[in-house]
Amino acid sequence: MELARLARFLKHHYIAVFSFLLIFLLTLFVYSETKDKADERSKRLFELHADQAIAAVEKRMNDYIQVLTGAKALLVASDTIERSAWRKYYNSLNLEENYPGFQALGYTHAVRPSELAAYEQRIRAEGFSGFSVHPEGKRTEYTPITYIEPFTGRNLRAFGFDMSSEPTRQSAMRIARDTKQPALSGKVRLVQEDGEDEQAGFLIYLPLYRNNADPTSIKDRQNLIRGFVYSPFRAKDLITSILGQQFDDIDVEVYDGTSFAKESLLYSTDSTLYYHTNNRTLTYPGTISIGNHTWRLFITAEPERTAESELPYYILAGGVIISLLMGFIIWSLSNTRRSNRLKQTITDNATAALFIIDAKGYCTFMNPAAEEMTGYTLEEMEGKTLHEMVHYLHPDGSAFAVEECRVRTALAITEPMRAYEDVFIHRDGSFINVSCAVQPIKERGSGTYAIIEVRDITEEKRAKEAIIESEARFRTMADNAPVMIWVGNPRGEYVYVNKQWIDFTGFSFEESISMGWREVLEPEHMPEYAEVFEKAAAASGSFKMEMRMRRHDGKLRWVINTAMPRFGVNGEFLGHIGSIIDITEIKEAERKVKQNAELLQKLFLEVPAVVGLVRAQDFKYVLANPQYRRLYGNRPLVGKTIYDAHTKEEGHGFFQRLERVVETGEPFVGNETVATFDRYNNGQLERGYFNLVYQPLIDGNGQVEAVLVFAVEVTELVKARKELIITNEELSEKNTELQRINNDLDNFVYTASHDLKSPIANMEGLATLLRDILQGNLKHEDMQVLDMLQQAVNKLKGTIADLTEITKVQKELQSEVEPLSFENMLQDITTDIDKLIKEADATISTDLEVKNILYARKNLRSIIYNLVSNAIKYKSPERAPEVRITTYQQAGYIVLEVKDNGLGIKKEQQHKLFTMFKRLHSHVEGTGIGLYIVKRIIENNGGFIKVESEVGKGTTFKVYFKQASVAEVV
Repeated sequence: MELARLARFLKHHYIAVFSFLLIFLLTLFVYSETKDKADERSKRLFELHADQAIAAVEKRMNDYIQVLTGAKALLVASDTIERSAWRKYYNSLNLEENYPGFQALGYTHAVRPSELAAYEQRIRAEGFSGFSVHPEGKRTEYTPITYIEPFTGRNLRAFGFDMSSEPTRQSAMRIARDTKQPALSGKVRLVQEDGEDEQAGFLIYLPLYRNNADPTSIKDRQNLIRGFVYSPFRAKDLITSILGQQFDDIDVEVYDGTSFAKESLLYSTDSTLYYHTNNRTLTYPGTISIGNHTWRLFITAEPERTAESELPYYILAGGVIISLLMGFIIWSLSNTRRSNRLKQTITDNATAALFIIDAKGYCTFMNPAAEEMTGYTLEEMEGKTLHEMVHYLHPDGSAFAVEECRVRTALAITEPMRAYEDVFIHRDGSFINVSCAVQPIKERGSGTYAIIEVRDITEEKRAKEAIIESEARFRTMADNAPVMIWVGNPRGEYVYVNKQWIDFTGFSFEESISMGWREVLEPEHMPEYAEVFEKAAAASGSFKMEMRMRRHDGKLRWVINTAMPRFGVNGEFLGHIGSIIDITEIKEAERKVKQNAELLQKLFLEVPAVVGLVRAQDFKYVLANPQYRRLYGNRPLVGKTIYDAHTKEEGHGFFQRLERVVETGEPFVGNETVATFDRYNNGQLERGYFNLVYQPLIDGNGQVEAVLVFAVEVTELVKARKELIITNEELSEKNTELQRINNDLDNFVYTASHDLKSPIANMEGLATLLRDILQGNLKHEDMQVLDMLQQAVNKLKGTIADLTEITKVQKELQSEVEPLSFENMLQDITTDIDKLIKEADATISTDLEVKNILYARKNLRSIIYNLVSNAIKYKSPERAPEVRITTYQQAGYIVLEVKDNGLGIKKEQQHKLFTMFKRLHSHVEGTGIGLYIVKRIIENNGGFIKVESEVGKGTTFKVYFKQASVAEVV
C-alpha cells in the first residue's frame, strides 16, 4: 500500500524529486569541495604561521650567537680585557632592550689544575676577597665563570662556578672547543635559579684559544683552549619574549634533543602537552639546529572560526533549503499549471523570488520564493503597493520616499535594469540584502507591468565582507611585521608591498607597484636577480639570495631576500610572496671578525719575537715563525727534531732546558740567557742574550704534549747597558774630579782675593806716601807715573772686588728670601743712580702688573741695578735714553722686562753678553762681570734670562723668576 503510494507520487512528481536530488547532491559536492579548500587554507596559514614562529626562534638564537661572536672579537682584538671594560661593552650593546630574554653575557676561563691557586688569588686581588672556584673537588680541568654581566641579582650566584663540574655543560664546551664553532648545551638547571619561578635552562658557548691562535687539529684546539664566551638562558623567559603577542593563536612546545620525551621539555605555551594528548586538529612538528645541537618544536592550534571557515556549512544549509524549495516549487507548479498557465510559466523559469507589479505599484503576482523572502502571501499584499510593504525604510531607519524608489518607478524605465542591489524588509522587520532585476512589459507602447526578479545576497555580502576583513587583517599583519614583505605575480611584477618597504625605499605604494625592483636594486645585482627569479618562476619554487638595495637616504644596504611560491585554489602558480631583511650590520660584523682574524695572523707572523712549538713526544718542531727561522739562517726547522735542526754548540743549554720542561711539566723563564746560534748559516757562531719562556702545553690527561718557545733578543740592550754602566762610572769619576777642581778654584779665588787685599793696600799707601814726601819735587813725567800707578792699583782693587763678588755668587746658591716690592726696589735704585739719570737726561717708565715677589733682597737689587744702569750707560748718542720696566705672569714665571732705546747689540755678539769679563762696548767704564753675576743669580734660583736686541734701536732683557706673585708688601 505504502509502496504503491510512493510509486504513484514518484510517477507524477519525478521532476520535482529529480530536481531536489540533483540540487542536493550538487550542494553536497560544493560543500565538500569548499570545506576541503577551507581546511586546506587553514592548514596552510597555520603551517606558515608555525614556520614563522620557528624562524623567529632560530633567528633570535642566531642573533645571540652573533652577540657572542662580537664579544669574542672584543677579547681577541684586545688580547686581555678588564672587568670594567667587559661591563662597558655589555652596557653599550643594550641587550636587555634589543634582545629580551637575554639572561647574561659571560666569560669562563680555562684553568689547569696547576693554575687554579694562582687564578683564585688573581680574582681575589681584584677586590673579591672571598672568591673561590666552586663546587670544590679535583678535576682534570676547570672552567670557572670569570666575567658575567649584568653583575647583579641572580647572576651573582654564578660567579666562580666551574662549568666543567657538570656533564651537560662540559659536553657542550668540549664540542665548541673541538669544532671552533658555537655550541648549545642540553637542558640544565642554571645556577642562577633560586627556587622561585624555576625554569629549564641552557647555555651557548663560543671558544677562544690561547695567544689568539687558530688551531687546525682537534689536538691543538684541546691544548690551546683559553676559555669560552657564553650566555645562559632561562627557556621560558627567552621563548616567551621571542614569540610575544604575534603568536598568541598557537601553542608551542620546545623539546631538547631529537625526541619529544616529556623529560626533554624546555618550554610549553600551555600546561597541556598536546604532542602526548594528540587532541589538536592542526599540528606541525619542526626541527632547529643551533650550535651543533638539535631542538624539536611541536606547534598546535585549533582552527579559527571565521566567515570563510563557516562558509561550507552555510552552503550546505542553503543548498538543502534551495533543493527543498526547488522541489517544493516544482511540485507546486506541477499541481497548479492547469489552473494558471502564466503563473506556471513564470514559476517554471524562476530562479529566485519573483514579483509582478502593475502601473500603480501594486503586486499582482508573487512566487513562493517571494512569499518566503517577504513573509507575506499574495492575498496579504493586495491593497498596498510593493514599496509600502517591503521597501518603506532605509537600513538606518529613516523613511524611504516613494519617488526615490527605483523599484516603484521601474515602469518608467524603457530599458531593463539588471543587478540593482537594494534592501527589502521582511515581515518580522529584519532587513534582507537583495539583488534585483527589473524587466518592463510593454503594452501598446507603454509600460504597464514589470516583472521583478529578486535574489537574496545576504550570504554573498557576508562572504565579501569576510574577504575584505581577511585582506585588511593580512595588510595589518604585514605592515607591522619587522621585515619588508612583497607579493608578486608570475611575471615578477609587484601587486603588494608593506609599510616597511615604503619606509625603507621612500617610494609610495603606487610608485613601488609600478617600478618593481628597477629603482631600488643595485644595477650590478639585476642580472643575477633576474636569473634566480626566472629559475624559481619556471619551477614554481622558492628562492633566496643576498643583494644590495638603495635606502631612501641613498645609502646601499645589504639585504637577504627570501621568497616562497603562491598557488591558487586549483594549484596554479600565482607568483611569490617574499620577505626582505636588512643584514648590513651582520655583514659588517662578519667583515670585522674576518679582518681581526687576518690581523691576528699577521701579528703572529710579524711579531718581533722568536716563537716556536716543539712536540714533546719526539722533540720535533711543529711551528717556527719567520723570526725564529731568521735566527738560524732561514734553515728548515719544521718537521725536524731539535737535535737534527741544531748543532751541538747551538743546543748547549737549550737541549737540557727543553728536556727538563718536558720531564717536569714546569715552565722555564730566563732573563738575559746566553744562547749560541748560526745567524747566517755559514758556520760562524754568534752569542746573544735572550729573555725567554719555555711554556709546556698540557693535554687532557695532564701530560706535556708540546712546549711553546717564546724569546726576545736583548743582546743590544745588554751591551748598551754594560756600556752605559762603564760610561756612568767614567762620568762619575770626571764629575768628582771637576767638583774638586771647582772647589779648589773657588778656594783659590777667595784666598787670592783675600790675601791680595793687604799688599795692594800697602802699595796704595806707599804710593800716597811717596806722593806726599816728594810733593813739589816731582816732575810732570813723575806725576804721570804715580797717577798711572794709582790707576793700576784701583783697577786691581776693582778686579779683586769682582772676584770676591763672583765667589759669593758661587757659594751662596740659596739666599734667604722675603716678600719684596718691585716699586720700592726701583725707587731705592733710582735714588742711588739719580746723578747718572740726570746726566743722561734719561726717562724711566713702569707698568708693574705683578707688584711683589719672594726673593733675596740683595740678589733682586743686583739684578735690577745692573739692568737699569746698563740701559742708561749704553745710551745712543742720537737720542735721550728711555727705559721701560714691566712685570707680568707667564707660564708659571714672573717676568721682569727692561727695555731701552740705546745702542743695541749685534746678533752675532749676543751669545757673548753673559761671559765673565767680556765687554762689547769699550767707551763706557766697566769690568764685564755685571751681567755674568746677574745670569748666575737668576739661574741659581731656578730662572733664566733672555735678550732681544737690534743695533741702533735698543735692547730688551727678560728675566724669568721661577715663583708665583705674593700679596702686596706694606
